Amino acid sequence: MGNLPSTRRVHGAYNPRLVKEPPHLQVGANESFVRTVLAAMLDPLVAIDSYGSILAASDSVERVLGWKPAELLGQNIKVLIPDPHHGKHDGYLAHYRETGETSILNRTREFDVRCKSGALLACDLSVARGQLPDGSAVFIGTFRDVTERKRAQRQETAMLRALAAIGEQAAVLAHEIKNPITAVNLALRAVADQLGEDQQAILEDLVARMRRLEELMRRTLSFAKPLELRREALDAHKLLADTIAHLRTELEKGGAVARALPAAQEVRLAGDAHHIEEVLANLIRNAVEAKGLGAHITLSAESEESGWVRIHVDDDGPGIPPELRPNLFKPFTTTKRKGTGLGLAICKKIVEEHGGTIAIEDAPMGGARFVLRFPPPL
Repeated sequence: MGNLPSTRRVHGAYNPRLVKEPPHLQVGANESFVRTVLAAMLDPLVAIDSYGSILAASDSVERVLGWKPAELLGQNIKVLIPDPHHGKHDGYLAHYRETGETSILNRTREFDVRCKSGALLACDLSVARGQLPDGSAVFIGTFRDVTERKRAQRQETAMLRALAAIGEQAAVLAHEIKNPITAVNLALRAVADQLGEDQQAILEDLVARMRRLEELMRRTLSFAKPLELRREALDAHKLLADTIAHLRTELEKGGAVARALPAAQEVRLAGDAHHIEEVLANLIRNAVEAKGLGAHITLSAESEESGWVRIHVDDDGPGIPPELRPNLFKPFTTTKRKGTGLGLAICKKIVEEHGGTIAIEDAPMGGARFVLRFPPPL
């Protein structure tokens, strides 16, 4: 770059004694260096004095804003500022000269900038204050084009609105379908009592299918509804123990054993106890169904150095094949013969609504390990 000294080597080795220190750089002392810097700037840069006159501009103002740097020199910065700030900018500078007060220095704010064509360009504007050798102030502003970012944000917002609308319609549809299914289910049971043994077997199979469809509708309704979290300070170990206690009858019926490992120290998190217990209960039930009789499930909680809370749900079942793991938490994905495919999707939704994550790993016990991570308590 220009006249900057190069690194010199002696016999292929770096010799620091032969490297010259660059001179102290000032605008007047090294204009070629300043021109090189301005030419290399990716984002437009404009420097003004305390009255708004443009002192310097980078070459990138032409690429981004359409102005040649020479066209801007001497003009008031207002040429780049549309309303509502165009007519007020002189007042902003006068107020700063009198009081030293401003809200724009040393921060980044989004502004529209006027291009030479008259079009407005959304930019992140950062302004810093410098001081010239004569003691006068200079203000350096850099403009970063955020058009693509705003377009992506608009697309994301539109997508979220569409997904919300789909969720609302899915909830209505599930509710409308669930009620007649329940009525048909009850009617089939009443009719089955009046039929012969062969006909009863056919109807019982139909009743079982209707029951599964009813459960699918209930799960879909639960998945589609937005969550209303009631956050509170929770003792993680007590939460694990309470979940196991509430499932005691199911565990005994399935011949399974679940236990919560004691923590070395108290582990606390902020969350909705009911919803987190729903996640843990679903994971425990899955482990029992996967192993069958004799399943062993272990729950544990610990605090990470970062303050995040980690909960493990381990089992000694067959585990989750690697090829199934990437889609495991997607709706309607299941490893069960009669599963709805919404249980783990609901678990993921609940954990992520808490700002956390859920993942699957191999368990030390030989089966599956589900790892739940929650952010530090407030």
